[in-house]
Amino acid sequence: MGERVTRESLLKFFIDSCCLLDDYDKIGRILEEEIAKGNDRLEEVVKDYREYQNVECLVPMLIILSQYYVRQKANNLAVMYLIECQCILENLDKDHLLKGYIFAELGYIYEIKGMFKEAEFYYQLAASFGKDNNLLLLLSYALERLIRVTVTLIQHRSVEHINQLDEKYSTQNVPIYLRKQLRWLKSYVGQNYDEITEMYTDDYRTEEGFMQEVIGAYSLAQLNRVKEIKWNLQILDISVSLPLNVYRLMYHLTYHLVYDGDSELEEYMNNMMTRLKDKNQYGWLSFVCYLFIHSNRVQQNEWMMSKLKVGLSEINQQIHYEEQRSRPRIQGLYNSYRNYYSGISLMSNKGKFRVVSWKRLPMLYQYDYTPKTLLGYFKLDACFYNDFKPSLLKSVINVIQEEFVGEGITFSVEKDGLWFYFEASCGEVKLKRKINRFVESCYEKLGQAYFVTFCIPRLATKSFEETSNQIRRHFCQMVLKSNAKLPYQVSYCQGKSLTYNLLDQVYQVISLANQRGEINVEYAPLYHRESNELFGIECTTTMDEQRILSQLPVTDEEAYGLLNIEKEMYLFEVGCDYLKKYDEEHGVKLSLFVKFSRQTLLHKWMPLRIIAYLRDHKIDPNQVIISVNEDILFEQNDLIQKAVKRLREYDVNIALDEYGAGALTGSIRNLSIDYLRISSCFIQYLKTSKNYLSMMNSLINVCMSKDVKLCCSEIESESSLHLMSDFGIDVVSGSYYQGKLVV
Repeated sequence: MGERVTRESLLKFFIDSCCLLDDYDKIGRILEEEIAKGNDRLEEVVKDYREYQNVECLVPMLIILSQYYVRQKANNLAVMYLIECQCILENLDKDHLLKGYIFAELGYIYEIKGMFKEAEFYYQLAASFGKDNNLLLLLSYALERLIRVTVTLIQHRSVEHINQLDEKYSTQNVPIYLRKQLRWLKSYVGQNYDEITEMYTDDYRTEEGFMQEVIGAYSLAQLNRVKEIKWNLQILDISVSLPLNVYRLMYHLTYHLVYDGDSELEEYMNNMMTRLKDKNQYGWLSFVCYLFIHSNRVQQNEWMMSKLKVGLSEINQQIHYEEQRSRPRIQGLYNSYRNYYSGISLMSNKGKFRVVSWKRLPMLYQYDYTPKTLLGYFKLDACFYNDFKPSLLKSVINVIQEEFVGEGITFSVEKDGLWFYFEASCGEVKLKRKINRFVESCYEKLGQAYFVTFCIPRLATKSFEETSNQIRRHFCQMVLKSNAKLPYQVSYCQGKSLTYNLLDQVYQVISLANQRGEINVEYAPLYHRESNELFGIECTTTMDEQRILSQLPVTDEEAYGLLNIEKEMYLFEVGCDYLKKYDEEHGVKLSLFVKFSRQTLLHKWMPLRIIAYLRDHKIDPNQVIISVNEDILFEQNDLIQKAVKRLREYDVNIALDEYGAGALTGSIRNLSIDYLRISSCFIQYLKTSKNYLSMMNSLINVCMSKDVKLCCSEIESESSLHLMSDFGIDVVSGSYYQGKLVV
């Protein structure tokens, strides 16, 4: 008969009994997805949960991860998570029910590590906890394993120690089979083999199982009554691997002590000890040596006895050394977690709002998601491209919390916007009315224009990424304006935008084309005129646009504009990657010229996308120079002017491109630019016309007054170079100056 209580049944008991593990299976499924991404991600997940102490999530997560690392044989990590969980429970409740399980699990881990003194310590805690709290299942599990561990520590345990154990647990509250096991243990420790054989009848053995069968066989062998032993072939079959179970090992050793000759026994003993030493299982080594030394068979062999005693002394020294190393480490870990959790106020977050990190939000959203979950995104116009200030963030959270009081809202700041979600407590119609009241009253409370988008429960999904992308699509379609009577914009995400769906598809097709090597990117160098040092690069690309368009489920006319936008953003990203790589290899920060069309500038999310990319890749915005044709820059379009203004506010440079190729109907005095690029047409006019020379002088004066740098990237002859040099051009390039940049 096997063990009465398994680890699995014990865990199931606590899952069913402990409110902290109500969502154990749910969190387990979430962690399975994170485990599939790699072990490196797991510690980051736990770290995110520590930022805000939601014990309903953190405690089951620590238990699940400890079990995962036990399976991976990373026992030290498993111990670390269990000790952290123990400290949480101690701060939460001095006698929390789940503490008993933590003690039992720590005992199990130390047992499989072969550190039996530590295992005995935690099994004693678990058994006492089970007895004091009337947890019979825990008591049975811990006491049975405590008896088994005590057998391995037999050389360190006196009869008095076992008597104390027997007195404590030989009561009516302890199962009968455990009280009988304690009786067998007392007899075994006292080497009362005659008493054991008297109890060792066929009926008794069959009823009581494994422990009694093994100790009974060993006692008969010690009394030279080997013919009375009925060997169990299943227990003897450990030829393939060595299962570290004290009873199975003891049975196996007894068999060899009975049937092996001296040379065979010595060889078996050496092989056994070598295998255990290779696995650093010094606790098991100590048990094996002790069993051999105290067997009548080995005591008759003086040479073998002497060798075993010397080996046992060395092993015990090694065990003592390992204990002296591990105990302070574990105690220090415990003290660190205890001090950390005693210094904060742990509480349940149900029914309360919470603010979590952006990294943690997707997992938490998935954990909390129900068919009634509403996800929202809030952004103030005043900080549309600036981070939330703490005071402003607090005001916004208070306003939202006041309107949706009792909803249990979770907030998270992503750069310059505030995400929040909660479980709606009413139907869709009432919910929309409630949201309308909120957005109308919010302006009076905050005194600032803002923009907010909601994804109502009918359209929200369990995937945060999918739902948040849907919100972004609707948010980015809003017109950036504020009205005195209607100082907000609101969208309910009633459906997905065709335009944004196409943009996603176009971006994916371009990425695939790049992976297949179908996109060719060329880098043209730009140099400082005076020092001939590299100033920056300009990216151009060639791609089979018709091939890309043919992969989209729309007509060429519909998709061409979107393709042009994503093509330019692709060039921008490629150029930024080159800047970062060049800086890492040469320690020099280059500038990037990238040309944007009218279509790209008209999309109001374009500045946000550029700034987000620069932030994420840690690139100085001042390294980027966006070139815009003069006809676009002179155009009186509020959206274009607002995009240019916000880019310059974030230190991104703007260049007026192809100056001199158009009608020159505007005045650069009224433009907010950082660079002005002279067209090749203008250079040709300068060579033949005095009017253009005077115009150039005037242009230089204007540029100097506005701190605008002059560029010319089409120097094709020596005369052109001298002509541009006379006018003090800052940045030059071209076929004459130097060939294409080789990368």
